[in-house]
Amino acid sequence: MMLSPHFALAEFQVTNTGLPNVAGPVARERLRALCHEVLEPLRADLGQPVWITSGYRSQAVNDAIGGSKTSQHMQGEAADIAVDGVPALNIAAAIVHLGLPFDQVIWYDVERGGHVHVSHTSRRPNRGQVLHAPAAGGYTGL
Repeated sequence: MMLSPHFALAEFQVTNTGLPNVAGPVARERLRALCHEVLEPLRADLGQPVWITSGYRSQAVNDAIGGSKTSQHMQGEAADIAVDGVPALNIAAAIVHLGLPFDQVIWYDVERGGHVHVSHTSRRPNRGQVLHAPAAGGYTGL
């Protein structure tokens, strides 16, 4: 099932935990909104594929990987992404610069995965929160 022209539901459900990880109808609609509102415009701006490194997470998958108890991944509202040859800081900056309706953008230093966490919600106003996850741990705001 395609959520948008360039993003398939299957890529959001991949997990290496061996646990079931199937997004229900509500989570699928939220993933669709994330794709249309944030990921597709980002892909168009960058002119190359945006890779999903972690998308939807069932409660069991989230627990198994030590995810936050309030992770938006479990609601279908978040994805961790990467773009070949583009540093995480540049991906995060593009999301912000484009004025996309994001709830959170967190860019991780290479030592912590070198990816970007991006979320979008329709349950409340998006916060537009931008954070950095430095190599030393924790999070810093801007």
